[in-house]
Amino acid sequence: MMGMTPSDSRATGPWPSSGELRRSLPRQVRFISAESTGSYVRRLAYANGLEPIAVLDLVGRGQKALPDPASTELYLNAAALARLSVLVGCSAARLQQVLPTVRASRLLQTHSKAPAWRWLPRREFQQYVVAACHLCAAAKGARQEAYVWSDTAWHVCVRHGLWLDDQSAGEAAWSLPGECLQPVVQAHRERIRFERSSGPMGRALFADAYSACAHWWNEPRLTLPIWRERQQPFPHVDYSSPFPALLVIYPEVVKLAKMFARHERHRQRGTLDLPAWREQLRKVFRVWGSPLEIEEVAQPIALWTSRHRPTPRSGRLYAHSKDDLEGPLEHLTCLPFTYGRGVRGKRNASKNSLQLRPFIGDYGVPGWEMLPLPGLPGSLDPRTLR
Repeated sequence: MMGMTPSDSRATGPWPSSGELRRSLPRQVRFISAESTGSYVRRLAYANGLEPIAVLDLVGRGQKALPDPASTELYLNAAALARLSVLVGCSAARLQQVLPTVRASRLLQTHSKAPAWRWLPRREFQQYVVAACHLCAAAKGARQEAYVWSDTAWHVCVRHGLWLDDQSAGEAAWSLPGECLQPVVQAHRERIRFERSSGPMGRALFADAYSACAHWWNEPRLTLPIWRERQQPFPHVDYSSPFPALLVIYPEVVKLAKMFARHERHRQRGTLDLPAWREQLRKVFRVWGSPLEIEEVAQPIALWTSRHRPTPRSGRLYAHSKDDLEGPLEHLTCLPFTYGRGVRGKRNASKNSLQLRPFIGDYGVPGWEMLPLPGLPGSLDPRTLR
């Protein structure tokens, strides 16, 4: 969470007796984009034939325990960052460019100015340490598993077409046919372009779209038919965990984020024609095979538009604080939908409120047909296809 920084609990440990550091370690390691600090220090230590704790002793004072690199992150205070910069032979400013958790907003806040470091579990700040692409890491000379810092529990390597998560690289880079991951990789490329062109607003709107899609994903009756089709090549993915859902729904999340962005551009310019925008969105959903005309389907859209009404203060996103636009997706969105739990604090809608499936009738006219009730013979939960 932005605006919060890790705090020190006066960890104990031996203080290095070597005095002021005057030179860097003999062997340096190449930077991996967005690498976690803990992962980088480990690679630096092993490259120099040292145990990681030996390097940390040179950096400052902290706990002796060396936790799992996939479940924790290493935080430094300003003095420890200065010492690490000496060890690696580059400026502290350069380290802050390549290691997200040594940036000013995430530096360890300590009771004294003495160099100090601390391991913190990733869940404490709703951030994630995700396995780096092993092919990208190998290209940078990494011989050990490397981990990167992420605001989501997953990562897509567009260069090598890999989906990675917070498991080890060998488990996370699932061996799936390239054609299965192609829509995911393409969607990730589009998301990157979208967020670069939209600025901080793009990340917030992607977070909104990501949350909105949770409403349709959580309820089998509302799951988009296009997701059912796309899911079939992934028979071994555990969909009880929320994040593999992105393997299936990513293209629609990006498309919806773009539709939200279109709404926001016109809203901020004072040129928003809401009925026309809703009609455009209905056409998009028609292609996806979902009836946006039905209230239960339209619920996330109705809630989102109610929180993004035209106001005299243009240029501001409702419920999106400027200070929070670099935080995790769960903290960026103005919507309450979360994967696996539906709407926070509310029970799921009645099971018999929507039992429809799209079809093309005579003369190409689209329509909707009734489906069996959930739990009865003939019903289908699209997330349990095998």
